[in-house]
Amino acid sequence: MAFEFGTIDPGGDLPDAGFDVFGSLAGLSPEALISTAVYSASMNAANTCRTLITASLLHEQREEEYLLHRSAIHPGEAGSIDELLDRTAQAVTGADPYEQFGPNGFEQATAELGAALNLTPAEARDLIRTGDAMRYRLPLTGTTLACGRIDLDRFLIALKRTDFVDNATMPIVDAALAEAILARDPMSTARFTTMVDQIVHRQAPDAVKRRNDQATRDRGVNIRPDRHQPGQSRITGHFPHTDAAALNAQLTSMATGVHTGDPRTMPQRRADALLALAHGRQTLDCRCADCTPPPAEQNLDTPEPAEPADAATPDPEPTPVAVPAVTDTAATEPEDNAPVSEPTGDCTCTCTSCRAPRPTYHIVGNLTTLVGLDNAPGMLDGHGLIDAHTMRRLFADAVHTFITTGVRTDPADADARAAAAASTYVPSKKLQALVRAGELCCTFPGCNQPVWTVDLDHTHPYDHRHPDRGGKTLQHNLKPLCRFHHRIKTFGRWRDSQDEYLAVWFEAPTGHTYLGNPYTGRDLFASLKTQPPDHPARQRLTDERDHRTDTHRRQQDEWDRNNPPPF
Repeated sequence: MAFEFGTIDPGGDLPDAGFDVFGSLAGLSPEALISTAVYSASMNAANTCRTLITASLLHEQREEEYLLHRSAIHPGEAGSIDELLDRTAQAVTGADPYEQFGPNGFEQATAELGAALNLTPAEARDLIRTGDAMRYRLPLTGTTLACGRIDLDRFLIALKRTDFVDNATMPIVDAALAEAILARDPMSTARFTTMVDQIVHRQAPDAVKRRNDQATRDRGVNIRPDRHQPGQSRITGHFPHTDAAALNAQLTSMATGVHTGDPRTMPQRRADALLALAHGRQTLDCRCADCTPPPAEQNLDTPEPAEPADAATPDPEPTPVAVPAVTDTAATEPEDNAPVSEPTGDCTCTCTSCRAPRPTYHIVGNLTTLVGLDNAPGMLDGHGLIDAHTMRRLFADAVHTFITTGVRTDPADADARAAAAASTYVPSKKLQALVRAGELCCTFPGCNQPVWTVDLDHTHPYDHRHPDRGGKTLQHNLKPLCRFHHRIKTFGRWRDSQDEYLAVWFEAPTGHTYLGNPYTGRDLFASLKTQPPDHPARQRLTDERDHRTDTHRRQQDEWDRNNPPPF
């Protein structure tokens, strides 16, 4: 793979427009500003590619110079038996016999790049390693970075997710990645990560096992004081994604298990839930007015301490966590990315016992994989692909929802029920599961919000006064949108459309059009793919083609009958 670099004259005169770049941009229309931003991003990707290649080439040159310098000083031959034994002993102990020759080529290139680009040594080393990987490990995927189809973040995702692929299989994975990138519109990082993982699962299954083993070995948690927030500490850690999903779901379940009158925000309740787990409790104490007893009145003669707010009052019965309600109306933005389903009902504080909230997280997989007929990966919502073995283990204790298709004994009755369901505002639970399983996240371009934590939006708005006139509640008219983009779509002068292939298109106020779901769950699970109904025009062409085929076959049969062998 060869790249050609131009030269820049540092002493040359800059064009006049360069001195007034801000003024020239200020006069552009919104449409022109969007186009300028897209063009600048593609140029940034190309310049990033050039920087990475430059770093790799600099390292190679410095490494060659270091080897030449080392060979010039010492040819590598031992002058005596004692010198040979001494070098052998140094090699056994791991000592570097060439330390006296100064820093090697990698260290020299690291220092030069750090000084030139104002980078730390760690950042400069990563730059060299990334450039080397782009030139020799992922050259075809690097080409998509050079032409602006992906940016550096997505290239690094591809680099890290293929880190455990062996060198013999890597060219196949690289070619599959480049083909998939060039065949699709730009996509969010969540969709891109899932696409890379699927290619790795299909082309290099052994790498998936090695990556899972490494994730298990690298698990750990650190708790240290926050340097920027006095009085607070920061928790960081690494877990296998299945364990992280279970912990995240447990915290959310405990946080939503209190009454609606609890004054804490969702992040505060999740933090308190983590502390409750640390103290061995499976439930979170509610702090609403009914659950928190008022301070006891103090007697001046015999003062008594007031009961603490977190007294051992039995927790209220929690409401099971459910999928967020489907809506087409705007609402306030949730406080974080966690599901915001809240328990309903008034607090009575008459409950004497409380069961531990049950964590909820969603896995999509093929039934054939579940019963052991194949080893296709599954999708863990919000965390990415999981291998078949892990999916079967998690499904063992899960509540299953099967999405199946079949023929009913009474077609007329089935059509009547389908028409009635399409005229209702809230989709059935199976329809909700079908729509969400077919996507990976919010369908708005660039959004990564997990699909099971967002709203379902009618592309053609539902008419509450006349349900027969408005948009139907069907799979081809529903799409997942997070609450933020749901409000943007409803009130932000955006237009959206959904074709028969379930592709969702968004038209911005500037007139630019974007494909919201270039990679979906239907690309992962073939059983979720749906074919649009036959159009009369397509049916006419199909009938004509069948007629020509039948006519040719009859003519061939007639010729065979009239000309029996030998001819």
